[in-house]
Amino acid sequence: MVDATDRRAASRALKQLAHELLALDDDDVVMVTELQCTEPGCPPIETVIAVLRVGARRQIKIHKPLVEVTEADVRAAIAGEHRH
Repeated sequence: MVDATDRRAASRALKQLAHELLALDDDDVVMVTELQCTEPGCPPIETVIAVLRVGARRQIKIHKPLVEVTEADVRAAIAGEHRH
């Protein structure tokens, strides 16, 4: 079972990874959220990485629980392989 400490650590790691891979500035904001969906055709759980920059916004979705997301998943999502 995954506890809150594991989720916080995974969230921090994904934020840092997104900052590095996207070469973000200190003023840019990265938010990581795990969402559950019950609508037909929607993945049951997905991780959303939202990047907020002055004048721009980007949302990257990965169809996995937060604690299962790997660096390879983030790289692929940034490259557009998992964008919807």
